[in-house]
Amino acid sequence: MAIQISKRYWQIAKRLTTEQLQRDSYDGAYITDMDLFNVDVGRRGHNFFLGYYSKKGLGVIIEKYGLKEALKSRGFSNVNYELDTTDPYVHKLTLYNNKRMIIEAVLKRELFSVNMPFESRVNGRRFNTLSIEWLCLQNPDASFSPERPRLPGQEYPGLGFASKAVELLMIAAWRLKLTGLLNTPQRYHNAFLYSKIFFYIDPIHQAMLQALARDTKNSPLHKVAWALEWEAIIDETTGKPLKWPAAKQVVPLDPDLKKVFNSWDYRKYVHQLKKDFKYKLDEEKYRANKIIQEDE
Repeated sequence: MAIQISKRYWQIAKRLTTEQLQRDSYDGAYITDMDLFNVDVGRRGHNFFLGYYSKKGLGVIIEKYGLKEALKSRGFSNVNYELDTTDPYVHKLTLYNNKRMIIEAVLKRELFSVNMPFESRVNGRRFNTLSIEWLCLQNPDASFSPERPRLPGQEYPGLGFASKAVELLMIAAWRLKLTGLLNTPQRYHNAFLYSKIFFYIDPIHQAMLQALARDTKNSPLHKVAWALEWEAIIDETTGKPLKWPAAKQVVPLDPDLKKVFNSWDYRKYVHQLKKDFKYKLDEEKYRANKIIQEDE
């Protein structure tokens, strides 16, 4: 599984300086690279986003990475943004167009431990990551269609920026000298889409995801997503509806973390576990719920 940040984004990231990303901060100072080892988000909660970025610095990011231009191409020409750093540990960035929210990211730093069910040099180690508590990218001016059907939890269609957003968050984790990007998807369709670059920390959840993808490969993702919502995915080992577990996924940036998630041991363990899971889509129950939804 390749973890890619576009060459263009890397070039921009390496050109941007600490001073550019922290200019016009409240105290007029900026954090050096050495400060990052001891930075406390709470200590600078009212000054810096994630303990690092000034508000103007985030404006530089929005401009330099082409986000402002991309939003303008979708008809959002009056974009502004707000920061909420009142919680010393969880920070929020929100972009609006004419007071309508289009992007919102809620982030924090989070430690997690690795305890693989096989021998690994990282077992027992704790890693400091950038955690996505909430990420919403929506187009309130767009409509759902047969080509872009609504997914559970969606109020509006997406912006089509998810991959770019994840790249930018990976760059933020790199800049903050963190070891990875963490995410806890609440629903299967989010986990499935993230799984292109994220790994479940627990191989059991990785095996469940791969098994469900295998057993529903002939159904579109939106159908599987709604089937789970309506308890129409049956776990054939128990005979009961599958309830998708909220569990942590990670994009490893630390070399040792990369090695374990790309290792033969991890892949082999997942492959073996996958054989223990078998799911089926209850077509009758799915159709009954779909009729109810369409009548509402």
